[in-house]
Amino acid sequence: MVSFAPAALREANAAAYLDLSVSKFRDLVSNGALPKPVRLADGVERWKSDELLAILNGTSARPCEEFEL
Repeated sequence: MVSFAPAALREANAAAYLDLSVSKFRDLVSNGALPKPVRLADGVERWKSDELLAILNGTSARPCEEFEL
């Protein structure tokens, strides 16, 4: 059986991926520390898991450089 990680995450899953509460995740997105979601369709927004991982690994600049996690 093939196993793969999702390329895009719902808000609650993106927060869980980073071990954050949904409210803290929302705060970090609003403050520019984390990327905004990608709009896939009306009412469907997802966060790219590779962007979140890159920020954690330090291989990608945060959307707002002056913000500290």
